[in-house]
Amino acid sequence: MKRLSAMVRAHSDAKGRNAVERRSVAREVTACEEQMGELDRALPALAANSSAPFAMSVRGKTYRERAEAAPVLVDSLRQAHVEGKRYGNTKEFPIAELRGVQVTASRMLSGDEMIVRLSVPWRSRSIQAKDFTGMDTASVGLVRRVENMVGDTPHYRDELNRRHGHALTRIAELEAVADEPFEHTDALRDKRHRLDTLTAALQTSADSPEAKAKETEHQQRMDAQGREPGWSLALNPTPALRAEFGDAELARRAGHGGGDSDTRGLVGAGVGAGPGDPAAGQGSSGVPRAVRLAYRGQGNPSTAPIGRAEDVLGRRRTRPQPGDRHRDEDRGR
Repeated sequence: MKRLSAMVRAHSDAKGRNAVERRSVAREVTACEEQMGELDRALPALAANSSAPFAMSVRGKTYRERAEAAPVLVDSLRQAHVEGKRYGNTKEFPIAELRGVQVTASRMLSGDEMIVRLSVPWRSRSIQAKDFTGMDTASVGLVRRVENMVGDTPHYRDELNRRHGHALTRIAELEAVADEPFEHTDALRDKRHRLDTLTAALQTSADSPEAKAKETEHQQRMDAQGREPGWSLALNPTPALRAEFGDAELARRAGHGGGDSDTRGLVGAGVGAGPGDPAAGQGSSGVPRAVRLAYRGQGNPSTAPIGRAEDVLGRRRTRPQPGDRHRDEDRGR
């Protein structure tokens, strides 16, 4: 029953993960379709300008040479890096325009880098701040990066198409197993029926007149002996305590009565007997054997309260003595 119940929970968890993944893949399909639609509208203009001479607009001015556009583009990126310190990635700053595509940049404060994006769907690129803050203004490397981003836009359309196809395939696979029933449903139903039958039979047996009569008899016997469930060992001794002290001695010491709960618990341990009393399991020192074993960490620790042997024997000290710490350390060794 436990194994089948665990299998049912695992099957339910699997169905939940299936539903979550289907929603995630469905969102990816929607995003791919939207980006492909935008690229389909922008690609004709990009293809028409692909063979045109180089022309990059920075800060409203068009540059026909890469060497002329490079220092202005680096300076524009540096300025966006400085201004982006107040906004982080929440604001994008235009840094250039190439082939009708707007190029923007935003600052990532966590890594101190600039994220470069295009106005058409495309993968963003990160540029570390150290790459352009120490860059030679005459270098055309940054211009080449922007050109490659715009030039690779048609290839990104093909990548979106592949992602869209993989997502559709994955959705079909998930939907095919989404409604599969639990394979051990019949066995689980039978075992649950048997368990319910046994539970009902046990409940009926517990509520029967014979069971109630036995419970009443047990309670009367406990009341006659002055015992309560969970009471101290003096009034409800364990079999081990009976074997060590004997029923007669335990009954005699249980008749002491009075005192707090600690005193009642000590009666069954033999505290109060004279030195050398064999019935109480004491030696020549007058300390009961059960108390000595419990104090040393041996035997049944429930036969005596936790504390020093002097406290167990009733000679409790009101304040610690100077040599207590050294004696405790010696005992620890």
